[in-house]
Amino acid sequence: MMLKRGLVIKSDLPDIAQQLTINSGTSGAVNEVNLSYAANSFIPKRDWQPLNSKAKAVLFNHSGDMPSNSVIRIGKVPDNIEETFRKIKLHELTNPDDVYPTVRQHEEIVKGLATELDGFFEQFSSNKLYKFHRITRAMPNRDTITCHYHDEQFTYIGLHVDRSRLYKLHTAHKSGNRISINLGNESRCLATVNLSLIQAYNMVRKKVAAGTTITPRNIAGLFFQHYPDYPVVKIEVKPYQYYIAPTDNFFHDATTVGMKSVDITLVYTGNFDKI
Repeated sequence: MMLKRGLVIKSDLPDIAQQLTINSGTSGAVNEVNLSYAANSFIPKRDWQPLNSKAKAVLFNHSGDMPSNSVIRIGKVPDNIEETFRKIKLHELTNPDDVYPTVRQHEEIVKGLATELDGFFEQFSSNKLYKFHRITRAMPNRDTITCHYHDEQFTYIGLHVDRSRLYKLHTAHKSGNRISINLGNESRCLATVNLSLIQAYNMVRKKVAAGTTITPRNIAGLFFQHYPDYPVVKIEVKPYQYYIAPTDNFFHDATTVGMKSVDITLVYTGNFDKI
């Protein structure tokens, strides 16, 4: 199945297209030893290939300003902020459980870093309505990383839409976006489906029985059931690079397949509308 026009990629990085690959679709998640997926979860197939000219045209060729709810921006933090991050030495950690204690040990550096980040982020926001969300930690070599912890077990959910605020399918585009900075020692990747939630809804509605209720909670499972051959685009995010994306408005998840070290990211959420 060919890519449809939807979300686009913006970046000032040289040769950004070389950081993107594409596959042939998704498959139902298969539970492995010590790794459990929720029912009706889907993950990207691993048959990644470089973008061809048609895919590049869909993802990059656009004219005029695009609304922030239709853009995934890839960039790199300034050198001074990278240097400050390196002083905390998160990139040297090998155990996810060491991340938060290490941050607490460098409290003064972290306070200064918050000021530096605020000065950097304000160029992307017209009203500075954003806030620290969390530092995420994930194990290497996972097809997708988002999971819930319940009854002493991690349950992964596969490709999904975030629900950072309450919204309906037709209002997901108003939810704002987030910035995620790679603080780890290796490149991590963002697996994406380049369709807005309303585009996905319109496609699902054509396939399901009349009267079927489609919600933000079940739309991912319904979409991948009916369109398993819709391609997934994987975006490499190198150390100290970031993405800004409307993660309430498209299917996605990070993937750490091929990584050997712990995946660590800093996340802010809010109104990054000048991207």
